[in-house]
Amino acid sequence: MTEFDWAGLSAARNATQEAVPEMVNRALRVLEDLLEETDHACTFTLVDGPLTGDDVVAAVNALLPANCRVSGLEPVDSWSATARAALPGMFVPGRQPHAWAEQGAARLLAEALTDWAVALMGRLWPASAESWTLTVHARDWYEGAYVDLVVRVRDRVWLLHLGVSD
Repeated sequence: MTEFDWAGLSAARNATQEAVPEMVNRALRVLEDLLEETDHACTFTLVDGPLTGDDVVAAVNALLPANCRVSGLEPVDSWSATARAALPGMFVPGRQPHAWAEQGAARLLAEALTDWAVALMGRLWPASAESWTLTVHARDWYEGAYVDLVVRVRDRVWLLHLGVSD
């Protein structure tokens, strides 16, 4: 696929700040559906909450499921590069390798959906936003494999969860 400026689409440019998180979540749900196979279920979500004081860990703990806590936060240079490195490649199903080959229709669609979601996230977070990958300690089951990305923008903390169970 040739380079395309997804952020330049009027749907992205004209979306209100209040509408963008739901637009991201809809794109993530379509990507979940596209990548789903037997014994391969993806869970992709974006949630946010307030930052009280300067305690990012407490804010993230409030966003995690009740059985989970922050185990570690590792700074990343670029939230968008981290998201693009994980999606869709880390979550591509192992069955039907011909369907998921580079330049295959399914792979191109998944990559385009990723670019759309990242372009929308760019409306929420500046490229220079403080961001971390998150390691979760779970008292119970969490996900088979996951990439959790935490982004801080002013007085908000965002948690992008990209997980797969198989």
